[in-house]
Amino acid sequence: MTSQYERRIESVGLAKKKGLNKFNQRFAKLYIIVLLLQLLICSLLALLMMFKDFVTAYSVLFGGMIYLLPMCWFVFRLWMNRNLDNPQKILANVYISKAGKMALGVVLFVVVFLKVEPLDPLALFITYIFLQITSWYLQLKLNERFLKL
Repeated sequence: MTSQYERRIESVGLAKKKGLNKFNQRFAKLYIIVLLLQLLICSLLALLMMFKDFVTAYSVLFGGMIYLLPMCWFVFRLWMNRNLDNPQKILANVYISKAGKMALGVVLFVVVFLKVEPLDPLALFITYIFLQITSWYLQLKLNERFLKL
């Protein structure tokens, strides 16, 4: 027999559910769409820059990958640890994922700047910043709750 407290928790949608609930499905679908669109944008930019210069083209591609790889890791880590039951564990997971994303981004920037000889840093940074802005825009457009404010 369920208590009044348990029924109240279930009625507002805060009850612990098994498997992938609607929020997690929506989260995964939203971020997969955003990441795929950003990969498409990065690839198209790199193809367009091939007409200008090959160095600029692969600098654009490296800038996109420096943004997308840590973002994929962040999303994958959050999505894989979705069944955490404690808010403190969830927040700790978000902080650890964010710290890992930033550390991976720094490592990728260092590796690219040390190992890639002819590099167009302006194209690399512009692509990185453009994908960051694109991420904000796509998240706002694909999430209807923000549009209803």
